[in-house]
Amino acid sequence: MENCRVLIASKELEKLFSEDVFSNIPKRYLKKGEVCYPETPRILVLKEGELKISLIENNKELILYFLHKNNFCFCNNDIMVYAKKDSEFYFLESHHFIELFGNTDFCNVLLNNLNQNIEIERDILKSLAFKSSKERISEFLLDLAFSIGIKKEEGILLDVHCTMEETASFLGMSRQRFSTFINEMINEGILEKLGQKKFLIKNIDKLKEFSKE
Repeated sequence: MENCRVLIASKELEKLFSEDVFSNIPKRYLKKGEVCYPETPRILVLKEGELKISLIENNKELILYFLHKNNFCFCNNDIMVYAKKDSEFYFLESHHFIELFGNTDFCNVLLNNLNQNIEIERDILKSLAFKSSKERISEFLLDLAFSIGIKKEEGILLDVHCTMEETASFLGMSRQRFSTFINEMINEGILEKLGQKKFLIKNIDKLKEFSKE
């Protein structure tokens, strides 16, 4: 499975949890709908649940990605952590690394996961800086299609696991502007909306061409 911002692949952490690598670090908990704001730089390790990681500036939100079980991410005081489900996680701070860096498995997993996140965040920056709104929407939907899409006779089913407002925030645009483009794709026979969080890509070739119109 390819990575996308809605679902980042990571299975390597299971081994670390089974070896109790984080046994000396206090667990943190968030109930669904609760929020926390890390005050100092730290690494978040998600053991259970689902978290939304967003960049906050002047009361505006840009969603970076959703974290699921066994995901890492770097956090600082610009980040908001929102629990989409009841979640259990660790915050690794600087004093924890003296012991953890002696574990080769931890170091390898940390580097692999953080490199993955850095690549995703660079892609976000390039998208916002150099691509039109149409290009951003098309590429986001194509990423979802190739990573979590389910092939059906009628097309490719996407269960995006996020609201229209959240999806717009992934792309750095208003919900109204996002809805305008979605309706345009529906009218052109590219998409079909199946409830609040599901889409059917009816013509993936036309979706690829949509941003060029």
